[in-house]
Amino acid sequence: MKTRFEALVVVLAAVISAGCASTGHIADYVSPPSNSNSSAWIPRMPDAPALPDGGVSRSLRKDDKVNVVLHTRAGTQGGTISDVVDEMGLITLPLVGDIKVGGMTTSEAEKKIRDTYIESGYYRTLDVTVVCPNVVQEQVYYVNGATRKTGALPWTDGLTLRRAIIQAGDVNDFANGKIEISRDGVKTVYDLDLIARGRIDDPLVLPGDILTARERWL
Repeated sequence: MKTRFEALVVVLAAVISAGCASTGHIADYVSPPSNSNSSAWIPRMPDAPALPDGGVSRSLRKDDKVNVVLHTRAGTQGGTISDVVDEMGLITLPLVGDIKVGGMTTSEAEKKIRDTYIESGYYRTLDVTVVCPNVVQEQVYYVNGATRKTGALPWTDGLTLRRAIIQAGDVNDFANGKIEISRDGVKTVYDLDLIARGRIDDPLVLPGDILTARERWL
């Protein structure tokens, strides 16, 4: 028959053993808040890391200020329109009125605005730039004229003129092979055929450059 001391030793050993068996899982578990429904509680996800300069990569939303720049076929700016996205996600632009851009990225808004102006018959070709100070902007260059794709295209370090035109789907059947680069108001014309034959260097394209593929006379 066990003494009272022996019985106490057995109980203490059992308690210590149970505690040791559970320690391997304590660090993996976080108790739900005391005032929550434990069956529906989900641990809080960590915050997304901050982007450079405090920017946030996201879609346009209410109270965002946007600057819309229209680029004509010749690569010149047709003016900047500034507006604020209202509670319906709308901005108002000359001639075409209200356009919904809420919930879109700046690239998606550019396409929507360009298509609206063209479908309304105000332009045959048009490039659009949408800038929102609240949204991180990717670096782009612009292409118009006789290429298979036009508009803003992503710029990468070391991008050359030939690669930039290929990224735009290459020139179309109406191109004359001359590409104009407009940079800070200065325009320079290059011959793609001479670049391809190594007769002249393939120049670098910089962010914000406007490339215009000239058309041949029919």
